[in-house]
Amino acid sequence: MATTSTPASLANLQVIPLLCSRQQRRSGFIAAIATIVIWSTYFLSLRSSALSPLSVLEISLFRYVIPAVLLCPLLIKRWSKITEVAWPYLLGMIAGAGLPFFLCSAIAMSYTPVAQGSTLVPGVAPLFVTAIAVLVFKQPFERHKKIGLTAIFIGVLLLLANSFSQSSSQQLLGQAMFLCASLLWAVFTLSTRQSGLSPLETAAVITVPNALILIIYTWLTPNHNWGAGHVPISELLSHMLIQGIIVGLLASCCYSFAISRLGAELSSALGSLTPVLASLLAFWLFAENLDPLTIFGIISTVIGVVIASGYKPSKAPALHLKE
Repeated sequence: MATTSTPASLANLQVIPLLCSRQQRRSGFIAAIATIVIWSTYFLSLRSSALSPLSVLEISLFRYVIPAVLLCPLLIKRWSKITEVAWPYLLGMIAGAGLPFFLCSAIAMSYTPVAQGSTLVPGVAPLFVTAIAVLVFKQPFERHKKIGLTAIFIGVLLLLANSFSQSSSQQLLGQAMFLCASLLWAVFTLSTRQSGLSPLETAAVITVPNALILIIYTWLTPNHNWGAGHVPISELLSHMLIQGIIVGLLASCCYSFAISRLGAELSSALGSLTPVLASLLAFWLFAENLDPLTIFGIISTVIGVVIASGYKPSKAPALHLKE
């Protein structure tokens, strides 16, 4: 249902059985694993960008302009359907996964390790989603959510404790920006849930408006320190591929497919493995140290997300949320 115009409609979510064959569930697991790999690669790409001569503006252009060129025809074709979505949800999608979210993540990555960024953004987003749902839309606050969100909160405190113990103002700034990005992602999640748009339509709504903003900004302010000329062509193409195609297009499609096969709870639980993979890859690629507080923070956050999702290993049919 894409035409809902009042925020109260967010409370009208029904949990229904999702009956899938074993083969369909297996394909859902494959899609979920692909999503985890893409999300981990996204954070690593941001970290690599922070260590390279490429500017945030250049990475932003890769992230939004490349998929916008591919999706602009779809946006025009589906324009009548997209405009039926209430404007607050469209704005939430454009901002929640657009430039505000990307800039918070990209700038914060230059101040903090991948381990913290990949934990704070996907790990804390469920906390914000639940808080908005409970406080604004009066959804029930079940016991498993309370336990899970408490574990997430403890994990965040452990991650922040490292900065407090070292009195690192830069890390505190980076962590605060990651929390802002997480809040924006929560707004995007709720807006997308209510929009009723397909993954490709959602990607078009996100990328095309943000690409136009970037193009206009670049045109009006021509004096920029471009770093593309100082980067090997292989690295440049790698950033373009990861930001523009893999993250811009594939991630949302894979995650939506996983939800259709496994349900929202299990897909969310699997998504909490992102910080584990991202941290291990960062340790391998960037030689980032995993101190004890960061390790325990990651573990607590992952456990919290799994509990908050309400997932219990069983043979019962998977569940997903439907308006």
